[in-house]
Amino acid sequence: MPKGMLPATFPTPPSLGNPKMSKAPIHELERRDVRRRWFVALATLLSIALLSSTWIGLFAFFGTNTAYGTFTDLEKKYIPEVDDLLLDLPDLSQVSRIYTLNDVLLAELHDGKNSEPVRYDELPDIVIKAVLAAEDAEFFEHEGVDFAAIGGAAIDNLRGVTRGGSTITQQVVKQNFVGDEVTLQRKIQEAMVAVELERRYTKEQILEFYVNSVYYGWSAFGVKTAAREYFDKSLEELTIAEAATLFVPIRNPSQYDPRRQPERVLDRRNDVIDTMVAHEMITPAQGERAKDEPYVIQPHPEFKGPADHVVAEVRRALLNDPEFSFLGATDEERKKAIFGCPSDDVTCAGGGGLKVYVTIDLELQEKANEILNTWLPIADPSALSEDQLAACIQRYNNAQIPVPELPNLRCAPTGAIATVDNVTGAIKVMASGLPFDVEQFDLAIQGKRNPGSSFKPFALTAYLESGGSLNSFWDGRSPKSIDCPGCNPNPWVVHNAGGGGGGMSLFSGTQNSVNVVYAQVSKEVGPDRIIDTAHRMGVKSDLPAVYSLVLGAGAVSPLEMASAYSNFATNGLHADSYLIERIENTAGELIYARNVERIQVVDAAVMAAARRPLTQVVAAGTATRARIGRPQGGKTGTHQNYNEAWFVGFVAEYATAVWVGYPDFQAPLRNLTINGQFYSRLYGGTVPAPIWAEFMTYMLKDTPVSDFPDDPPGVSQYFVTPSTEVPLVVGLTTEEAVNDIYDAHLRPNPVEVPSLEEKGIVLTQDLEEGTGAAHGQVLTIEVSSGLPPEAPLIDLRTLTFDQAVTALGAFEEETGVALVWSASFREVTDPNQVGRILDTNPAAGATVTHGQSIVIVVGKLAP
Repeated sequence: MPKGMLPATFPTPPSLGNPKMSKAPIHELERRDVRRRWFVALATLLSIALLSSTWIGLFAFFGTNTAYGTFTDLEKKYIPEVDDLLLDLPDLSQVSRIYTLNDVLLAELHDGKNSEPVRYDELPDIVIKAVLAAEDAEFFEHEGVDFAAIGGAAIDNLRGVTRGGSTITQQVVKQNFVGDEVTLQRKIQEAMVAVELERRYTKEQILEFYVNSVYYGWSAFGVKTAAREYFDKSLEELTIAEAATLFVPIRNPSQYDPRRQPERVLDRRNDVIDTMVAHEMITPAQGERAKDEPYVIQPHPEFKGPADHVVAEVRRALLNDPEFSFLGATDEERKKAIFGCPSDDVTCAGGGGLKVYVTIDLELQEKANEILNTWLPIADPSALSEDQLAACIQRYNNAQIPVPELPNLRCAPTGAIATVDNVTGAIKVMASGLPFDVEQFDLAIQGKRNPGSSFKPFALTAYLESGGSLNSFWDGRSPKSIDCPGCNPNPWVVHNAGGGGGGMSLFSGTQNSVNVVYAQVSKEVGPDRIIDTAHRMGVKSDLPAVYSLVLGAGAVSPLEMASAYSNFATNGLHADSYLIERIENTAGELIYARNVERIQVVDAAVMAAARRPLTQVVAAGTATRARIGRPQGGKTGTHQNYNEAWFVGFVAEYATAVWVGYPDFQAPLRNLTINGQFYSRLYGGTVPAPIWAEFMTYMLKDTPVSDFPDDPPGVSQYFVTPSTEVPLVVGLTTEEAVNDIYDAHLRPNPVEVPSLEEKGIVLTQDLEEGTGAAHGQVLTIEVSSGLPPEAPLIDLRTLTFDQAVTALGAFEEETGVALVWSASFREVTDPNQVGRILDTNPAAGATVTHGQSIVIVVGKLAP
């Protein structure tokens, strides 16, 4: 079968009112071969006549030669042997289309050559009649060249009326084999090849190729596309008048433009209808009714797809991703396979006709955009006050970005939503807050921004993988200075965004998003391990190997974050995100199907353990506004200086990332009114979290509540309280000691005591240096107050002098209060009081201070 033709058994053409119409049966081929040579010779003469535009010129050309001599000379000079000519009809380019999995059309893909070939037996009777009337009424009668038409055209040319005499077959030859150069040789070759083409192909095959290949104007190649372009109808819906109009532009689309030259096209339409009547294709009454039909051409259908950002990503993937290399080894081969031939490349044939099915749920995509537009509508720059406009321009200047013209200023924050199926990785939503006609850059999959604290779960996972525990104990005080070799500046000073203080478990530090805790985790684990974990979980972007990565120093897209967070819902069984589900060729054959491969990227017990605090982030942490009443988890993210705000969350079925920020630059999200509420500063929990909740509530409205997978064996080990070694802190300052105790994952309990030591010096510790202790165990230290010790003076009365001295020594040892004492004597008459302490000054119970002098009164016998 000739290249480019659809397999078909061609039917007998419909009767067009001419009983002599040829059906081009197979048995006529032999007769045609016999007649070919004299037929070509006659065609040659008449072609010369047409080109000469005058019979006088024709006879002048012949001169005194006999007709036979002329034929012989011309055949030798201009007519090659046709038996070896390659006369395969080219494959016709076709439109490729993008569909959702439930067959909603998202876009058409072509390179200016909008074509939908249709088989001959699918052409309505009226369409066949119209094309014959417009182009070649005797098509089924002649054998490639219409001698009468050529002669008539020559006579008309003598009269000053320029028209051609080419048959449909000759037009096919001109367009595809010999070109349209106005020379005698080319015209003779056209006639010769036309005869040969009709010997090799049936009439129906030639007509099918013709109506599908010619250009009808306005990027429409082929009769089916033209019907939709001008009338927004299928071929079966066309009226006689519309069918006649359809074929008017094909001889000269610029001169007979149905939209720009309606009067000219209307006149020609009526001529075609008259021809249909004259050749008994329709009745006179039908013709009159057709000519009375109003001339109505539909506006050019500017196809605006419902998900143009999705379409742009499909185009990019098909053209660039190695997964689709089967479409072509070179860029040009891929483009042709996808889009077909460019409209201006007459040498190109084939391509296109693909059906590309994508995973996007269009209903959810549109709902996501609706929610984003409600929360973060596009601001009209012309409606800004002078102060607001100046502030907007200043943001561009601060970001060192050229300030666009006023209509293109983006002064308000926007957002993006990306959702993936946790099991398959299929992308269900990739909604960008700005419509495609405003911004072709897709913030959901291309917008790489700093994720803030939403990156902490990757450090959490890396720490647990390295043997860490959620019950490990950390310093939560803010700010915290961390030694950071290679950092600028060093040390790295970390502040909490809110919350924290004192010591806490890693579980609590995750739930409350405590920066200083995760800064310490980052240093302990190391950025390289965090990067490795993030990449295994689905983050594709390059990430900087710095400690601050844990707080969002890298740049990632919402889609990457959604894909990576899906692991927390599947215990680490991960499938890469994807958009294109399958591709079919023009024959409906499957040429590509996504092979979903799930890989255990992180130990299941680690993932199940890491999920626990992330569920508490929503239940009682920083993202309570994301709660939707079913098992869920997630993490907020607020980048430094409030430049970006995130919430990335997951349920059993899906993971969704929500980002909010300025589209053109990074600038503080401060003093904003969003959805009717004023925010002095924007956090991940204040706007992204409720956006997430609103979208997910809609998405899951018909989905039964389901829980996460059961915990695998081994989860409990990540809740064991680790042990640590007690440091020696005696002799250190209080600050040094407390830092060392926290760094040892212990809880310091400083107790100030009076001491002659310098204020703040640690005097004692209750846990012995080098011994083991559990994370979070209290280590009590006594710290000098810098004040002399004091204590109530003990009662020395009735003691002997020696006993009193001993008691004062014990008092000093116990209280640290060393007293300076002296004795005075008092006469007594009672012998039992002699040598005993009668009193002290100050008296017993009075507060005495270290180094204070006291007087001991001793009894002596009176004379």
